[in-house]
Amino acid sequence: MATYKEIHGTNIEVVSSDPSNPVNGQLWYNTSTNKVKGFLINPGSWSTGGTLNSARGNVASAGIQTAGLIAGGQPPVATVVTELYNGANWTEVNDLNQGRQNFAGAGTNTAAVVFGGLAPSDQEVHLIQMLIKQKLGTDLVGRK
Repeated sequence: MATYKEIHGTNIEVVSSDPSNPVNGQLWYNTSTNKVKGFLINPGSWSTGGTLNSARGNVASAGIQTAGLIAGGQPPVATVVTELYNGANWTEVNDLNQGRQNFAGAGTNTAAVVFGGLAPSDQEVHLIQMLIKQKLGTDLVGRK
């Protein structure tokens, strides 16, 4: 395995206190704390992108910053709406076969899979279970 010096052309600096004005990418070993430390400026920042065509939460998503996909969600019941993102704007595309919410997605915007979650009928069952538990203090199988 290559050493740090072989990869970067220099040794890690050994110091007794942290540098007062480190430069971006600098590494050092502090003998007072017995720790290797470094300094890195985070060049990233948040920015505003396009607004979804239909606002919703509890969606599945896939893709990357400039090529994303959002599917389903809850506005207020599970929806089938799917939208693609091109880095600036959202466009509605083919709908899901069944509305879903509280589920997950994986993949790219051209090869994604969504899975799990609740369908509209599941929501109704869940609501009934919650109401029974509120009234009785237990669900139908005796769980508190």
